[in-house]
Amino acid sequence: MKNLSFPGLPRVLIVDDEASVREGLRTLLEHEGLHVETAGTVDEGLHRVSGRCFDIVFLDLNLSGADGLSMISEFRQGSPSPDILILTGYGTVANTVESMRKGATDVIEKPFSGDRILATVRRVLENRQLKNELSWLQGRVRELTATELVGLSPSVREVQTRIDQVAHAPDTTVLITGQSGTGKELVARCVHERSARRHGPFVAVNCAALTEALLEAELFGYEPGAFNGASREGKDGLLVVAGGGTLFLDEIGEMQQTLQAKLLRVLQERTFRRVGGVQDIPVDVRIITSTNRDLRQMVQAGTFREDLFHRLNVMAVNVPPLRERHADVPLLSHFFLDQIGRQMGKALSGFTEEAMETLTEYSWPGNVRELRNAIEHACIICPNGMIDEVHLPKFTGGMPDGSDEIDRTSLVLDGRDHSIRALESQLVSRVLEDTDWNISRAAAILGINRTTLYNKIRVYALGKRPMRNKVLA
Repeated sequence: MKNLSFPGLPRVLIVDDEASVREGLRTLLEHEGLHVETAGTVDEGLHRVSGRCFDIVFLDLNLSGADGLSMISEFRQGSPSPDILILTGYGTVANTVESMRKGATDVIEKPFSGDRILATVRRVLENRQLKNELSWLQGRVRELTATELVGLSPSVREVQTRIDQVAHAPDTTVLITGQSGTGKELVARCVHERSARRHGPFVAVNCAALTEALLEAELFGYEPGAFNGASREGKDGLLVVAGGGTLFLDEIGEMQQTLQAKLLRVLQERTFRRVGGVQDIPVDVRIITSTNRDLRQMVQAGTFREDLFHRLNVMAVNVPPLRERHADVPLLSHFFLDQIGRQMGKALSGFTEEAMETLTEYSWPGNVRELRNAIEHACIICPNGMIDEVHLPKFTGGMPDGSDEIDRTSLVLDGRDHSIRALESQLVSRVLEDTDWNISRAAAILGINRTTLYNKIRVYALGKRPMRNKVLA
């Protein structure tokens, strides 16, 4: 079937004692590209199920010498278990309820149409595909550690490669660039954890959070009585505290030039002097810096030392914004959900399709930090179960921009039906096509919310939106 991705062809088993039913279903489903096997008896069907895995089992409710209802649990053995679709010529409410209670996915009455069969099979396979993706995501989340860069997109793979390369050079300085909220400190921690310095301390300081005097005292330490208010015992600086490990200087572009000169000496001579001191102290530390500013432009403007820039820029790692790695949003979302859910003691199992659409379609100007905040918000609002769209912050609902513009100068009505209903149906269809079925963008253009748009799609029978790219692409 189109738009469905499985490790192999979806496998279907048909268990029915009527040869015409078996062969009719086989022909119909094989034409759709499915692998189909048949069995005329319960014993033959159970033998096939025991030897291989199936995605769907069609099971006749009234097999000769057997009761289909009592055999449902037998056919659902295995991992993952197949979906059971009951075939019956005696469809009653009681039979349907009992079949569902015993684990059947659906009950199909004989005689059935090809359309009914194909619609049911497609729905079942789509649900299995989503469950497979969710299972993979949850398994991958369990493998991740707090110091692993989460993502499978090409841009993140490139960052991971850079991390692995520089991790083998434990003294090399690293300059990490990227927008705020992209995870620059996490990249620094990854470099530290994968290097020979991982057994030493990782010490981080934000250069923008301290005045020049305080930052100097924090980095280099000071001698007793070096300045008013200085401790009588003096103090070791972070260059000493981070000895044998890594010192991470966040927002290095905010450092004043007098301190830049002192940092340059540390990198060149591998020694420093405490504030008020005269003795050179050796340094055994890797220095990693980060910035969201363009240091090259700052060098040209004369606000950042060129010699220091070249010392810091031995190995550069650029962390991409989240809008350039939308394929990573599902994995990141499940990672944060698992992390935050456990912290809050909530049993949160995942995201509805509408919620995940909203998350993947939003531009995330605040990057990964904003996404984590949105998931935390949803975890607080959602009592348990699945995170739905209504649990997400309002700002993730998508906003129209210039890329959403469509040609509103004309709309040609098909046929002779010029009613308001026909006009609205065609307008909604047109906007959905022009936005490639991006529900958030289409709803923003139409001036309605996403729930209303979904209702109009259903009311006007506009069809199912195209399947999104698989998370595991």
